[in-house]
Amino acid sequence: MILKGRSRSTIEHHEYKKDSIVEFLGDKDIAKVTSSDISSWYKFLSKSRSQNTVRNYISTIREVLDYMNLRGINCLKKSLIPAPKRLDHIPEFLTPEEVSEMIENATSLRNKCVISLLYSSGIRLSEMINLNRGQIVNKRFTVVGKGSKVRLCFIDERTEQLLNKYLETRKDNCEALIVSVRYKERMTATNIQLLIKNSARNAGISKKVTPHTLRHSFATNLLVNNVDIRYIGKMLGHASIQTTMQYTHVVDNDLENRYRLGHTI
Repeated sequence: MILKGRSRSTIEHHEYKKDSIVEFLGDKDIAKVTSSDISSWYKFLSKSRSQNTVRNYISTIREVLDYMNLRGINCLKKSLIPAPKRLDHIPEFLTPEEVSEMIENATSLRNKCVISLLYSSGIRLSEMINLNRGQIVNKRFTVVGKGSKVRLCFIDERTEQLLNKYLETRKDNCEALIVSVRYKERMTATNIQLLIKNSARNAGISKKVTPHTLRHSFATNLLVNNVDIRYIGKMLGHASIQTTMQYTHVVDNDLENRYRLGHTI
């Protein structure tokens, strides 16, 4: 199995990408897929997705075709499908003041909790969705992240107070920490993404803000405040310190700003 040993969320993401492949190819047998088909699919994906996202999709089809060839099914060779180059990009982030503005302008207590929780803990969207009532004790909790690895996470005083007020208003029996107002069940990723987008707009923030932006902001804030990058990597659940290194640009920019303000001639 290609996905043997992968986490459930990883498997679900691969399934989503596989469905996209099937949707594009229609009834065509995957064993008859050509380089031209992949090129057309690449152009189709590029219309609405970033190059790094498209790269992940192409990597998936390469894995599938390679697996089928290894099983004796004659398919397009993986070597004939070039993987798009990964683009290194500077993560978008918010200042603590901008996050506070988002929380202030959120349209409900629940929405304030979502924003504050994502920012104060740095957890992934999927990890937040899976949180249950009673899981956070004394501003500490654990999550199961990528690769089924368990890690310790924290929240701040503001988030704890917001969550306590929110839970006091809840009349449902759903075990989820954050629920849909209408259906009284766990919120979907799509609804939370929309919530974040609208809250940023209401706060007058022109940046493109997503749940992951709050995770970037969490890491950036810790770096600016001189927290060791190794600890930040552990808090984020990064398997490699290289992944965390993408945030060091902020410290570099901060150093330059301080130089420009402090240096005189």
